[in-house]
Amino acid sequence: MKNWHQTLAANVGLRAGGMLLLGFGWAVAMRLHHMALGAPVREAAPLTLALSAATFLCGSAGSALLLIGPGLWETVEVSERWRRLPMPVPESSSQLHR
Repeated sequence: MKNWHQTLAANVGLRAGGMLLLGFGWAVAMRLHHMALGAPVREAAPLTLALSAATFLCGSAGSALLLIGPGLWETVEVSERWRRLPMPVPESSSQLHR
């Protein structure tokens, strides 16, 4: 049985979503650029910071979706060094009530 991300529709959809995010990020970056040209030096308004964060997030997520697509959901092997240790099981339940 295929996972949802292994279908052709998901591949096309994820990559199209990545292109949309990159386009939106570009539009936000252009707005930010025009705001920066008209603002006094060293003034960072909350809107400017929010637009900067939106540009970064759209660019990062859009690039990942466009270039990697469904590969984002592939399973990877984690080194034994980074695996979690199993929880120790108490020897008896009487130790829990002491």
